[in-house]
Amino acid sequence: MVEEQAPDPRWGAPSRTHDPWLLARFRPRPSDILIVTAPKAGTTWMQQILYQIVSGGDDGFSSIYDVVPWLECPRKHQSREDTLREYEAMENPRIFKTHCTFEQTPGSGKVRIVLTSRDPRDCCISFYHHIMDMTEEGRAKAGIRAPSSFDVFFAKWMAHGAWFRNVQGWWPHRHAPNVLWLRYEDMKADLETAIDRVAAFLGARLTTVQRARVLEHCSFAWMKRNAGRFTRVSDWGGELFKPGGFIRKGQVGKERHLLTPEQEQQILRRCADMLEPECLDFLGLKHGG
Repeated sequence: MVEEQAPDPRWGAPSRTHDPWLLARFRPRPSDILIVTAPKAGTTWMQQILYQIVSGGDDGFSSIYDVVPWLECPRKHQSREDTLREYEAMENPRIFKTHCTFEQTPGSGKVRIVLTSRDPRDCCISFYHHIMDMTEEGRAKAGIRAPSSFDVFFAKWMAHGAWFRNVQGWWPHRHAPNVLWLRYEDMKADLETAIDRVAAFLGARLTTVQRARVLEHCSFAWMKRNAGRFTRVSDWGGELFKPGGFIRKGQVGKERHLLTPEQEQQILRRCADMLEPECLDFLGLKHGG
């Protein structure tokens, strides 16, 4: 049986989507591929890209979480031991999604890491819509309350600070040979080049036909038409999201009017306080806001 004593604090604090016990007992393999992002920074898109490249363009999966599990997310109706057994039974190369920091990521020095980063202003707004687009039942089951206003949500998002911790923690490791870092904005501008970069990083050789399938299945239009495959399956049989609520628009900088000038400056000031100038340049953020 998996012991229940508390794991090392390096694995983080337990929450509804983060189980440090799973991370502490997970056995990474050099062939593993981890997509590591802050929430709403292109995670689901990269799950699909990685799976499509590795599978050669398979479109027969029912849920992306069947083929690219969320590594640290607890499962209500399954023991940790059974979850770890499922991970062990997966064929190589295993692909996992995670929102872990560098310190929390098992095997961060030997597994293959694909990072995607997105402008924090867009991540904040996308996360707000993510919550508001959940069904009332979905929020209740997840223990989430709909914020009474965007201002209330913004204050909590800033206080939690996941985006800032993720980028700050991974930035010193961006040149490691097992790490590939892509910007969401570049992926939107040129998906073909992004997919070619990921394929080269993985050492994957796609035929012309396979590459065409991968491009089709990773397009926003295809993912929007098949949105049900990319939402987590509820454990009670109901819908987690309203129709069209999970794969929304995937735009860059289009809804920043939700942010007041002061809120935007709060984000940019924290970026300047926590990130190096080179990182700010890479992300396309102004020094000091």
